[in-house]
Amino acid sequence: MNECRLLEHISSLGAEGGRGQNSRSEILVNSILEHLRRILNTRQGSVPVDPEFGVPDFTNLAGSFSTGTTDQIVQDMSRMIQRYEPRLRQPQIVFTANRDEVLTLAFSISGTVNVDDREVPVRLTTQVAANGRVSLRRQ
Repeated sequence: MNECRLLEHISSLGAEGGRGQNSRSEILVNSILEHLRRILNTRQGSVPVDPEFGVPDFTNLAGSFSTGTTDQIVQDMSRMIQRYEPRLRQPQIVFTANRDEVLTLAFSISGTVNVDDREVPVRLTTQVAANGRVSLRRQ
């Protein structure tokens, strides 16, 4: 079960039914999604063993559509994904305008994952709320 992180694998041992009906690519993408949620919602400097882990505080940046602000968020998120989530290959993050939610910034994250020696495309949507909280979901 290479598609899971160690703690996910350990916790699944006690779960009834093991893997269930999910394919390997679904398990892998779900694992990456959960890990990215943790990474992008951890404030930089809050992890004693690695002060570089996490992103800067995005509070007060959401709702600001200045190019410098969105470019900085894209750079910070890209740096974290490339460093701490190597299972998502060639990650690309693009700012997407979201007229419905004026106090959030929306981004699209795309990349590929390797499953059984083939590249599977992955697309995620990300929103940074006014309180700095990052939410992710599959597209």
